[in-house]
Amino acid sequence: MITITKKAAEEISLSTHNPENQGLTIRFAADQTDEGFQYLMGFDERHDGDIHLESNGVEYILAYEQKVLLEGMVVDFDQLKAGEEYSFVFMNPNDPDYTPPEETHAPEKA
Repeated sequence: MITITKKAAEEISLSTHNPENQGLTIRFAADQTDEGFQYLMGFDERHDGDIHLESNGVEYILAYEQKVLLEGMVVDFDQLKAGEEYSFVFMNPNDPDYTPPEETHAPEKA
């Protein structure tokens, strides 16, 4: 469903040590806007109808309605350009504006 790279998994795992996140699971979501997809992630409780999966040792959830938007997405934690800060990167072949990077772990455009 969603692939979380090793670097992203390590960063998410660090966040699980925050007392505010105890007992919660990382949730991924996307909003489709006029400018393309906007990605959301944060710790949340599991709800009825959620999809509950695991990637690289990280359990995650998403609303069933989000499946069509997020299936095949890769979540990484990297620099977009040399010298920039590290951040989460969402590579989603379902996003109409998605252009695959030249990395081997990036999904092909759907």
